[in-house]
Amino acid sequence: MYCSNNLVTLVLVVLVAAAPSAHAIRRLRIVSPLQALTIWDPELSKNDSWRNRFLPKFKAGLQAEVDARKEFSAKASTESPAVQPDGSKDWAARAQAAERAKYTAQEKAAEAAYDKAVALVEMEQKQQSSLLAQLHKQNPNQYQFVGVVQPSDSVSAKSQKQPIVWYARKKPSNAKWSLRLLHVNKRAVVKDLFDQGHLDVFAKYRNTGKVDQETGTPIISREYKIRQRSIRNLWNFSPKHFFTDSSGMYWRERRVQPGLYTDGKTVYESSYRYMDGRNGMHKYSSFQEFVKSKSVEQKRKDKIFKRLKEDAPDIVLEEV
Repeated sequence: MYCSNNLVTLVLVVLVAAAPSAHAIRRLRIVSPLQALTIWDPELSKNDSWRNRFLPKFKAGLQAEVDARKEFSAKASTESPAVQPDGSKDWAARAQAAERAKYTAQEKAAEAAYDKAVALVEMEQKQQSSLLAQLHKQNPNQYQFVGVVQPSDSVSAKSQKQPIVWYARKKPSNAKWSLRLLHVNKRAVVKDLFDQGHLDVFAKYRNTGKVDQETGTPIISREYKIRQRSIRNLWNFSPKHFFTDSSGMYWRERRVQPGLYTDGKTVYESSYRYMDGRNGMHKYSSFQEFVKSKSVEQKRKDKIFKRLKEDAPDIVLEEV
């Protein structure tokens, strides 16, 4: 955005060339910061995992519970009601108590059937694991090796010659693996640290002096720097904004200076919604109509054209 002191004319430049294409945005995916591939020791069974141990027990327990409920219902259907209607005053209360006792007995029977089936499958799994442990010898590896995959877009000579950096450590006695590949997504790690408030992102914009042929707007280049919040930068605290910002609330946007803005194609007039604390832009006219207007001095027009070509923007709206 560019500021003119006399007519309070501000010029807005929209970042065009440096922004990613729409096709790349559609392919944007959120990935895990750490992606690992672990090669387990050969003596471990393929089914020796928490998931593969739990699912058979859970399936057997549910089937036993269903069978127990069916058997209990079939047995109850052949029996006569526990409380016969005799016209007494407490007949309804006695019938309700009998139904409650019947329901409790059914739940206990289903729970006992579930526990019995789960215990049976668990015992079979332990016997199978002990048998496999006797057949396979213990892995003789005394170290665990971890390979860290280097990013493909790295320009360092070391990463190009050595795409995987290996590390080793003493293998713990209860460890079940000896080899692991680890891919660290640095962008996802930085995004996570930024969301937690440990990092700040600083942007610097520069006017290249070129114009986009399709839109006619100036092309702005950008450069980002990541800094850790610390006492050196006062944890991103600005005394200037603290005393000069009129928003009053942390969730209210800092008001943009009133005036006219343009991106080289359209002229906008700034507005501020006090109820929500949000800035806005309303279309004023096209840039060509604004330039042709006789109400604007030629000296002012030349200054605007010069700022569009040379000066860095005052406000940048990044299209992502």
